[in-house]
Amino acid sequence: MSSFLGHSLAAYSLASCMRRSLASPSGRLSWALWLIALASAPDIDYLIPALNSSAHQGLRITHSIAFSLILPLCTGGALYLARSPEHQRWLLSVCAALAGLSHLVLDFLVGVTPLPLLWPLSVAAFVSPIGILPSAGRIRVMNYYFYRNLLIEVGVLAPILYVARGLFRGELSVENRARIIALLLIAGCFIAWSAGLSR
Repeated sequence: MSSFLGHSLAAYSLASCMRRSLASPSGRLSWALWLIALASAPDIDYLIPALNSSAHQGLRITHSIAFSLILPLCTGGALYLARSPEHQRWLLSVCAALAGLSHLVLDFLVGVTPLPLLWPLSVAAFVSPIGILPSAGRIRVMNYYFYRNLLIEVGVLAPILYVARGLFRGELSVENRARIIALLLIAGCFIAWSAGLSR
């Protein structure tokens, strides 16, 4: 599975794309923190035994599309009840849904744990044949592999998310192609490193 840092990077990138939709700095900060919570929510099965895979025939049901969209849908409902402007409500609701689903995308790209993406409609589990991202690693102060895997994860995600955010916001254009190519090459090197790890 991907790490909390990876999920937070994805959520922060989404939040920074929407900064024009929120006028105040406190509003932008609150929204970024909420997106990080949405992006991390599927890992709640570590904390709640009833949601743990051991209670569901080995399936991590919190890592399904349906479960990942529960909180984003509630977010959209709250925005509606708060009478947010329609255009803003739509953008923020889509952003919340993408934050929730980003968890599944990152965990799928690790290529280790099968994910029951279609639960409860199907118990079929899906796993990527290639590990583009490393697993999170056991959190221990003296665990070399934990820090190595965090470095690889950031090396893959940070350049790609920076480019995607820049293109979305119109801050990167053809004139910046050398920077874009350099960043994507850096990400490619880290992907190659990750793909070569034993799983």
